Amino acid sequence: MAKLKVKFVINQGRRGAPLMKLGQISEQAERFLTALAKDCELETRPGEWLAVNFENGSIIYDAEFQGETPAGSATIFSNKLEYLADYDPAEGGLNGTVSDSTALEYARIGALIDPDEVVGMGIYGARGGKPKMRTISYSRTAVIRRQIESHLPTYGAVQGIIHSWQKEATRPSFQIRELATRALIKVFYAPKFYGEVARAVQERSTMLIVAGAMQMDRLTKQIVELRADKIEQTGLLSAKDFEALCAEPHDIEIDLGEDTYLGDAA
Repeated sequence: MAKLKVKFVINQGRRGAPLMKLGQISEQAERFLTALAKDCELETRPGEWLAVNFENGSIIYDAEFQGETPAGSATIFSNKLEYLADYDPAEGGLNGTVSDSTALEYARIGALIDPDEVVGMGIYGARGGKPKMRTISYSRTAVIRRQIESHLPTYGAVQGIIHSWQKEATRPSFQIRELATRALIKVFYAPKFYGEVARAVQERSTMLIVAGAMQMDRLTKQIVELRADKIEQTGLLSAKDFEALCAEPHDIEIDLGEDTYLGDAA
């Protein structure tokens, strides 16, 4: 068995650290370590990471997981941590070694420091020994945050009913309640589609298929917006199915004739 631990050096090269900054960085570091452990299929809970081995000068301590960890899992943890510490966002995207959500938790540490400041991070091997020192900088983590938080362009189609309509806005749009997920998706459309949209709102339960270029959230994989280049009416929902689709989240079954969709709302 092995111990998971990571050394942190806060306010490096300076005397002490403001209490607010110390608390914020330590809380974010714990969120990051918890996410990284999950990537390694290790379950850790809040309060199981303990700060130990404090040193004078800058705030220097080891964040140590209090549970026992198999040596193989500890090695995987260290390798993933080293990959992320050495990751250069300019050379391309993450290769799946760590999840996007974990990389974002790591990058958020950099958002808590000054532009000319770094946080030292020591990576221990599974057997302990002297840690490999790396730095978390404001500028590099800012690039990682932009990379992960930027939307993913794609193309596709959604099926659902119009939830709301803004026809006189600078960029006319409507929100569609997607049948598959029950999510609300904002759809921007060109003036040539005004007639299709107007006809669809005349009957509340009109089903549409809307296709076009999409922007997708990289973390949640949810569609953020869609720019329609095709809108088709596919039929009407029954009154019962329409009310089920618009109701509070719960398991719903919508009969579409030959095909039946069973949805489990998030």
